[in-house]
Amino acid sequence: MQKQRRDFLKITAAGAAGLVFSRGDRAFAAWPSTGTLAVNPNISNMRVVGCVDTKMMKSTPAMSFAAENAAVDSARLQANMDAMAMQLANQPTADAAWKAIFSTGKSSWAATKVAIKINSLEPKNTAHIAILQKFCSLLAGYGVLPANIIIYDGQSAYTDTSNFASYISLTDTTKIQAVLSNLNSAMGGTVSAAIPGGSTGTCTADIANGTIDILINVANNKGHDLMGGATLCMKNHFGTFAPKHDINYLFNINKSDAILGGTPVRQQLCFVDSLFTNKTQNVGTPELMPCYLTMGVFAPAVDYLTIKKVREEALGLTHVDATINSYLTSFGYTTADPVWVLVPPADSGSGADAGAGGSGGTSGAGGTGSGGTSAAGGARSGGTSGSGGVASGGTSGSGGAGNGGTSAGAGSGGTSAGAGSGGTSGSGGAGNGGTSAGARSGGSSGSGGAGSGGTTAAGGATGSGGTTSGGAGGTGGAATSSASASGGSATTGGTGAGGGTGGSGGSKGSTAGGGKQEGGCDVAGVDRRVTRWGTMLAFGAVVAEKLRRLVRGSDRSS
Repeated sequence: MQKQRRDFLKITAAGAAGLVFSRGDRAFAAWPSTGTLAVNPNISNMRVVGCVDTKMMKSTPAMSFAAENAAVDSARLQANMDAMAMQLANQPTADAAWKAIFSTGKSSWAATKVAIKINSLEPKNTAHIAILQKFCSLLAGYGVLPANIIIYDGQSAYTDTSNFASYISLTDTTKIQAVLSNLNSAMGGTVSAAIPGGSTGTCTADIANGTIDILINVANNKGHDLMGGATLCMKNHFGTFAPKHDINYLFNINKSDAILGGTPVRQQLCFVDSLFTNKTQNVGTPELMPCYLTMGVFAPAVDYLTIKKVREEALGLTHVDATINSYLTSFGYTTADPVWVLVPPADSGSGADAGAGGSGGTSGAGGTGSGGTSAAGGARSGGTSGSGGVASGGTSGSGGAGNGGTSAGAGSGGTSAGAGSGGTSGSGGAGNGGTSAGARSGGSSGSGGAGSGGTTAAGGATGSGGTTSGGAGGTGGAATSSASASGGSATTGGTGAGGGTGGSGGSKGSTAGGGKQEGGCDVAGVDRRVTRWGTMLAFGAVVAEKLRRLVRGSDRSS
C-alpha cells in the first residue's frame, strides 16, 4: 500500500508532461538493490491496461503470417491502442497520452534512436503489422527519422524476421517506416553486458551501450514449459540477451542497465499482442484467438496481469503460482499492488480523440468516462458522472450488459445517455441501461453523448428503475474467450437513484486492482445488490480529485 500511495502522489503531482525531451536525472544505473524505480514518473509501474475486441479481426484466418495480418482490422486495432494509451497515461486525448508515455533525452526527436523488440520465434504468433505500423508512424510524427527506428530480434537460434521484409519501407507511408534488423546486424552486433548479481551476458550492442534511446517491447502471448508456464515481455528479452532458462537470470536481465538504463529509462512501453495465443508452448500453431491487447510501462506488472486476466481468467489456462507471483516479488512489489484497467473497444470510425478521456471520453452535459475529463459537472478519477450519471462499470439495459456487453439496440460496450465507459446516465439521464439516440461508440455525441465504451442506437430501452436480466456479452463484448468482467475500470460510485444506476439494485462495477467487486452490478453474476460502499467510494473520489488538484496546483507554483 505504501508503494501505491507513492505512485498515486507521483501521478497526481506530475500531471501531463506533454512532449518532453527528458524526464529528469535518475540515480540508478539499473534496478536499485533496495526499493523500486519509477519507469515513468507520470505513470504508475503497477498500472496495466487491457482491451478485448473481437472486431479487431475481420475473420478467423488460416494460421499463417500473411493470412493473419490480412484479417486484422488495422484501423480498429490502432484506435484501441489510442484508447489504451489514454487510460494508461490518464490523458484526455491520444496525442497527449502517447507524449506522456514516450520521451527522449536527446536534444531533438530527429536525433532519437528507437528499437522495437519483437518475438519472431513463431511466425504464426508474432507481432502483427498494424501494431508495428502504429508505433512507427506515431514516432515518425514526432520527428523520429524512420532510419532511426529499428525492429529487431537478436536471438540467433530459430528466429526469423524475414516475414516482415515486404511490409517495411523507409519511404512508403502505407508500410512500416523502419529498418528491419537481421538478428543484430542493424543493432551493432553483440557485446558483453553487466547483469545484476555480478554476472555478464551477451547482449545486443546498441541496447547495452546506450545508442538506443527508446526501447519498445512488443511480446506475444505464448505458453512455456518453464518460467511459470508463460512467455511474455520479460522473456522477450531472450533475444536482447543470450537465452538462459533460469528464472533468476530472467529477472536480472530485466533489472539491467541495458534495459532500464538511460535518462529517461530506455524501455518505455511493454505491449502484449494477444490477438492469438499458444496455450502451453512457445512454438507451433496458436490454438486460441482471444483478440486481447495489454500494455504498461513496467514489464513484470504487464506480464503478471496478462497471465492473471487474459491467460487465466479469460482463457482458463493454468500456471505455477509461486513462480508467477515472483514476477512481482523479485522486484519489490506484492501481488496486491498491480492495478488492472479494462478499456472498452474504440470506434475506429470516430477516432480515439473524439471523446476525450481514458476509457470513456467526455460526455455531453453529464457524466464522464473512467479517467476521462468531465463536461458539465462530471468528476474525473474513476468517472463519477456529472448530473446524475455514474461512469464506468456499466449496467445492463433491456437485454444486455454495460462495459463489455451490448444492450438491445446498443453499440459495443454498454449503454448510456451522457455516460462514459459503460456508464448509465447523463444529465438527468436514462435509468439503468438507458439509451441515447444517434450516439456512437468511441466519440462524443452532442449534448448527453457517450464516450467510448459503446452507446445505444435509437430504439434501446430506457428505464427509471432497476436493471433487467441479460448479462454481459454480445457484439463488442468479451472475445471468443469471454473475458471476465472483473478487472474493468474502477468505478467510484456505482449506485444511486435518479439518473445513473438508480432503481432496484443499481450497478456493480469492478475495481481496478485484481477484479474485486465493490458496490454495483457484477456483469458476470448479474448481482444487483446495493451496498453502502458505493456511496463511500463516490465520496472518496471527490476527496481524491480535490487532493489531486491541490497537489497539481502546488506543483505549478514551485
